[in-house]
Amino acid sequence: MGSVRLWLILALACIVAAVFWPSSVIFYQKWSDTSGLTYTHGWLILLICVALVIRARHEISAAPAGRLAPLACIALALAVLAWLLCYRGSIEGLETPLVPLIFWLAVTVTCGWPVGRLMLFPVGFFYFAVPAWDNRPLQQLTVSAMHLWLGVTGPPATFAGDIIYIPNGAFRIEEGCSGLHFMIVGLAVAALYGEQQRDSWSTRIKLLLLMAVLAILANWVRVYTVIEAGYLTDMQSYLVRVSHYGFGWCVFAVALLVFFWLASKFPASPVAPPRVGATPGPVAGRREMAGAAAALGILLGLPALSATLRNLSPETRDLGAAAALDPPAIWRPVPLAAHSSWMPVFEGADVLQRYAFCDPAGDTVEVVTVGLRSQRQGAELVGETSSLEGEQLAITAVGTVRTPAGPFRETQAIDAARRRSLIWSRYQVGGHTLLSPFAQQLFYGANAIIRRPPSSLLALRAACHENCAAARGVLESFVRRSASP
Repeated sequence: MGSVRLWLILALACIVAAVFWPSSVIFYQKWSDTSGLTYTHGWLILLICVALVIRARHEISAAPAGRLAPLACIALALAVLAWLLCYRGSIEGLETPLVPLIFWLAVTVTCGWPVGRLMLFPVGFFYFAVPAWDNRPLQQLTVSAMHLWLGVTGPPATFAGDIIYIPNGAFRIEEGCSGLHFMIVGLAVAALYGEQQRDSWSTRIKLLLLMAVLAILANWVRVYTVIEAGYLTDMQSYLVRVSHYGFGWCVFAVALLVFFWLASKFPASPVAPPRVGATPGPVAGRREMAGAAAALGILLGLPALSATLRNLSPETRDLGAAAALDPPAIWRPVPLAAHSSWMPVFEGADVLQRYAFCDPAGDTVEVVTVGLRSQRQGAELVGETSSLEGEQLAITAVGTVRTPAGPFRETQAIDAARRRSLIWSRYQVGGHTLLSPFAQQLFYGANAIIRRPPSSLLALRAACHENCAAARGVLESFVRRSASP
């Protein structure tokens, strides 16, 4: 019976990976990304998770069978529906974390809570390989730390968002510079250390906090050293011209040594291993077959039902709402500036149009309209293949403005030449106006589970020549009669 349980767990892992294949593709791409590098440790994490399950095989084999829990079935169904919403809405940051949860719930429905409890740590450890960690808090911490350190030691620096300008160059604190990779790997090491030592939960939390602090400090040392090297060598240092990735791992290795030294000082507080119950009999086997049938019915049935309803829903051909624009008569169309730093990216869009208009005072407004009959991975208004700001603009602030033509999301941006501009934007999904990119994803995903609603984006940009208040007035004048709310 024990071997049957292990085969059931393996079968469920394969079924979840196959049914929710878009997320499996994301895992593969992120783990194999030798350019971004943030999640290349994913393959090792997967192997460790398999090893953890194999190590617990005797406990899994001997765990008593529980009753088929209706609450676990309901939770599994809700998790699958949530995955469908996130997948259709291209919310990758929530889509991928749902896959391990779906797998764990499927195992719990099939084998019962005693086995589900034993699978908690192996499945939880897998989250160190899930590409959903947010690097923005670490970015902001790093920028703030550099602001403090450079203010004390020099060189003189000015800050614009995540860009740091020094007298002879500029540095951008991107995902790789945020220290996210070091943080994830460090926390994984600390979690595994606590599990191997069978420490109490209080000790494990202390280990995680210790590792988090050391990882942050190590990354700050790395970034500060690179900036100083760039300043002292007029941006000719190897760390600036070629790569500082290897140097970062050397600094992180020192942090790991400090962690293991300090962790060895923690008082031992082992947790007793889980008690092993009697070997399950034939009744437990029938119970697990029933649980497997229920889990498979949910795992296969809900995605199949969603796909069928979507195929029966007609695809909208009219995307006029995306391109509808009637600027005031005083605004005349002009050629787009070849040197414009605003280059939005929307791969796979059914409609993507760019315009420019100028008024008698010489003020210019750039306009972008985007339309999609049906969003999907690789063709979305918000996602990895889409960017309203483009690669040349960095966001410095985000807010909301109210105009006679309705509300807009206002984004303040800056380019490499330190020229500032304002971007006003808003989305439409199935005739509903939305300002937040995340709200657009949620609303679209909820509707796209059973149908294919059209979606569009309208965005306007004006340069902040003297100040952004003047640019705001230019945009308000433009939309007063041109953009319908």
